[in-house]
Amino acid sequence: MKPLFRKVQVMPEQSFNVNKDFVPYFYNHWHYHPEIEIVYIFEGTGTLLVGNGVRSFRENDLIIIGPNVPHFFRSDPHYFEQNSTLMSRSIVIHFNPNFWGDGFMKIPESILLNELFQKAKKGLLIGGGAREKVGVLMEEMLNTTGIDKVIQLLSILSYIANAEDVVDLSKTEFNVSLDEYNTRRIDMIYSFSLNNFAREITLEEVAEVANISVNSFCRYFKTHTRKTYFQFLQELRIGHACKLLAGEKLSISQVAFESGFNNLSHFNRSFKSLMQMKPQAYQRLYRKK
Repeated sequence: MKPLFRKVQVMPEQSFNVNKDFVPYFYNHWHYHPEIEIVYIFEGTGTLLVGNGVRSFRENDLIIIGPNVPHFFRSDPHYFEQNSTLMSRSIVIHFNPNFWGDGFMKIPESILLNELFQKAKKGLLIGGGAREKVGVLMEEMLNTTGIDKVIQLLSILSYIANAEDVVDLSKTEFNVSLDEYNTRRIDMIYSFSLNNFAREITLEEVAEVANISVNSFCRYFKTHTRKTYFQFLQELRIGHACKLLAGEKLSISQVAFESGFNNLSHFNRSFKSLMQMKPQAYQRLYRKK
């Protein structure tokens, strides 16, 4: 279950990339690259897969993903509707963790940077004041050149390295080889799941999508993601439920059913197990903001 290796193009006159995406929706393949990726979501909502972690993304999310960590951004279904006027906007930085040379990373002042790059192997969601400051700097970087741009990148990394509100996105570190075998298979599994999680999904269905037997699929998925397919599916559904609880004026039962749960008690148990709080408490928490 290998992700797609992606070549990040860097212009000859640049050491790293800063790009602005302003598109109807985000949708890329499960992929990885040797560069560290920093993403700030200015507009848009959807689902983010990093390593073996699943969660939703929304406006003002700041994410850093380490080198060779597989990941996948996909906007919510309503962004893909034919008459949708919704737009998604982000700024993305790609840089080689060693582009400033071995010597720089070995000086005492770079200890926090080295620690950050190690933690980023799980992918990190950054909150608090650091997130806001980084968002401003990333917008400024679009119009900055030369050494000032490098200084801004260092400032961004300093804010992230010193952030106190940090959440791991993957439960384990991920190391991938350059073998691209099975890229299409995992792409199909993830795309199928994202398109159908709101209804009942059987192992027979998803195994057919992967073009292998049910038993082979179960072993295959568990081996490469370190969780069962239904654990993954539950995380996907709970992530969607969190999004609805935070942003929609829906009852708990409506949220449960729209997220793929046909039993309210099962939804409540699953939500508390994963989020360490009841859906009602989560809803109150975000309604106060």
